[in-house]
Amino acid sequence: MQNLASSEGHWGESSPPETEREAEARQVYARKRAADAARARCLALGQVVQAEILPQLMLLHRGFVTAESKPVFKPDVEQIAAFTDLALAREDAPVIEAFAVLLAEGHPLDRLFLDLLAPAAALLGRMWDDDLCDLIEVTTGVARLQHLVTRFRIDGEAIPLDGKRRLLLMGAPGEQHTFGVRIVEQFLRRAGWIVSSGLSSSPEEIAALVASEWFAVVGLTLSNATRLDQLAEAIRSVREASCNRTIGVMVGGPVFLEHPELVARVGADASAVDAATAVLLAQRLLEFGVDVALRA
Repeated sequence: MQNLASSEGHWGESSPPETEREAEARQVYARKRAADAARARCLALGQVVQAEILPQLMLLHRGFVTAESKPVFKPDVEQIAAFTDLALAREDAPVIEAFAVLLAEGHPLDRLFLDLLAPAAALLGRMWDDDLCDLIEVTTGVARLQHLVTRFRIDGEAIPLDGKRRLLLMGAPGEQHTFGVRIVEQFLRRAGWIVSSGLSSSPEEIAALVASEWFAVVGLTLSNATRLDQLAEAIRSVREASCNRTIGVMVGGPVFLEHPELVARVGADASAVDAATAVLLAQRLLEFGVDVALRA
């Protein structure tokens, strides 16, 4: 890509080389605007969750959310973008060191997962959609974020395990994006859930799992609206095959953040906007299933 600041000639010239530079400049500007808008959307979503959704859920479920005594670290658009750039660097060390510094400064690990890693992963996806990075770059970046989740996983202070808190967490049929699943899994385990997770290849595979093992809840994630019908089929199969006749089904992913009305269309019970709300919704679905079973 040519450097516009050092280009020769005048903007008013109509020669083919100048026209190409003008077109390239417009393309660069459009891509920058698209990236800035994506970063702003990530930050705005996090602010809505933090300021409006989580406080209401905390009031309803004080026993399942641990209060924090210090101000929550809320990275702004520039910080999320800078951290995402580190995930795309040539070496692994910069992003690991940056994350370790934030932990050393006393920022809660669960908030870093929610407010930094998750938006960074979403931004990588937006950059890929807008042709700002290629498949190899986005795959490398997400792999580094997944490594941070594994390396600095949430440990300790888990609520004692309850045999009924069993959850199957998978991508919808055909889904390839698993980073969000890893974060949700960590939060659920910390809250005392026994979690089985992974990719899924077909509705039949998911149905076979719930038929062979008791689960209170199934969580399925979807990033692409083109696979809604497959997800709906998978949810029908879960309800028909499950050895738990009152099994709860929650869904998550960008598709349901942008179009919450699709939750009912695919036949799910609820949709989680992030890992923290997934824990709360799982508990509600468990309690609802137990109540239904007792009344039956």
